[in-house]
Amino acid sequence: MAYFNKIGLLYLNDDQSKFLVCEKDNFTSDFIMPGGQVDDGENNEECLVREIKEELDVDMDKTSLIFIKEYVDVAAGDPTKDVSIKLYEGKIIGEPKPSAEIIKFHWVGKDDLFHPRLSPIVKNRILPDLIAKKILK
Repeated sequence: MAYFNKIGLLYLNDDQSKFLVCEKDNFTSDFIMPGGQVDDGENNEECLVREIKEELDVDMDKTSLIFIKEYVDVAAGDPTKDVSIKLYEGKIIGEPKPSAEIIKFHWVGKDDLFHPRLSPIVKNRILPDLIAKKILK
């Protein structure tokens, strides 16, 4: 089991060419997936609903959630630890806006594979897999 265990949301733009990543105000300047850690008594879907409401100030369409894969790599902000992200694709209800610890969000796509601010797990695992699986157009 990884040191950090998180649930992440893959939120694609309308033409599925880009997905949303977040910039937080605390432990790292890397771009990370929206989502977070499961609280006691929560399942993965409940965690995403809560975290997305906190971070992007929107509701989740729980019926749209599809599990993609679990990814493991070096944790953003602490290269001595690893992180596991169980990634779900899903739709949100409303227009996202940064809230809680999120400073801003960015849209990344195939052309951003070597962007210097992508977290290791996004750069090394998630983005290449989304391209290989043709989830990202």
